[in-house]
This record gives sequence, structure tokens and C-alpha cells, in this order.
Amino acid sequence: MKSKILGLLVCGLLLAAAMAVPALAEDRPMPVVTGEHWMKSTPQERKAFLVGAATIIELDQEVQGKHPAKNSTIEAWAEGLSPYTFDQMVDTIDKWYAAHPDKLKRPVVSVMWYEMAKPNCPASSLPTEVSEDVKAKAAKAKAGHTKTKAGN
Repeated sequence: MKSKILGLLVCGLLLAAAMAVPALAEDRPMPVVTGEHWMKSTPQERKAFLVGAATIIELDQEVQGKHPAKNSTIEAWAEGLSPYTFDQMVDTIDKWYAAHPDKLKRPVVSVMWYEMAKPNCPASSLPTEVSEDVKAKAAKAKAGHTKTKAGN
């Protein structure tokens, strides 16, 4: 059981790193935890995933310091998720997937961002400028993810 939780925590850390550093995620394919994985996992595994994500957010805040990159969303993640406890995050994600059973292929980090973090952020916390390079890499990564999903 401990090794399973540790494995999920490591997966959560890797996934959370992908959130914080899109260029690296695009260059190095990362596993994507979807609602299918989420709904099959235990409450402890779900919480371990979120602890891993929170650890990466905290780590990235520490590394970036007081002046994060202009296109960084790390402060938005931290501020947007700050109203939640880990149990509340698990419950919110559980309820979202239960209400949207047709969207179990949606990544958990997408639910975390669009349904939890981003709505709790003032516009000042969101990146004001996204470079064309970042937009191109995001489009390429999205296209690759779509191809992967189609192949399943």
C-alpha cells in the first residue's frame, strides 16, 4: 500500500511539474492522470496525487521567488487552490467527474485548473502575456494528446 501511495505521489509530482513547466512537458512526454484513473483510485491515492501537485506548486514558488516569469501560472495555481483543503479538493473533483461521466478522459489537472483554481483567481494573478512560442508548444502538445487519445 505504501509503495502504491508513493508511486501515485511521484506521478502527482511529475504531473504537477508538467503544469508548471509546459515546455518541459512538451519535450518530455508525461503520464496524464484522467478521470478514469481518478475514479478508480482510493481516497488516499487521490489525496496523495493532490499533495504531490501542491508540493510542486510550492517548489516552483520557491524557485521563482518574488518575481515569477510573466507567463507563469504558479501564483494563480497557489491562490486559486488556497481556499481548499485536500479533502475539499478530492470532494470537488469527485463531484465534477460524477456530474460529467461522459468526460472521464479529461485530465485531472484540467478539472483542477478550470473548475477550481482559475475561478478563484483575480485577473492580476493570471499571466498577462503568453509568448507565441508558448502558444505554439501548447498547440503542439494538445494535438499530440488528441492523437494519443484517439489511439486508445
